[in-house]
Amino acid sequence: MVLGDLNPGSSVVADGDILVWGRLRGVAHAGASGNTQCRIMALQMQPTQLRIADQVARAPESLPAQFHPEIAYITPEGIRIARAVDFSKK
Repeated sequence: MVLGDLNPGSSVVADGDILVWGRLRGVAHAGASGNTQCRIMALQMQPTQLRIADQVARAPESLPAQFHPEIAYITPEGIRIARAVDFSKK
């Protein structure tokens, strides 16, 4: 758990889930030991790179009009990001 912002140029690596109670603008690597069930959560998701287990994703080129708390997770198609409010419905 990170209380505050993860700024560009910084990174956090964890064997489990990552929760950023702030802006995620750096690199986050959850499930570093290979756990594909791990999640990355942030109040504002603007990462330079996301990693979950051996999967890697870059942030979209354009920023959303409005930020919401979001969760990154692995699907058969790769890493996906969903609004936290919608995630429990999956």
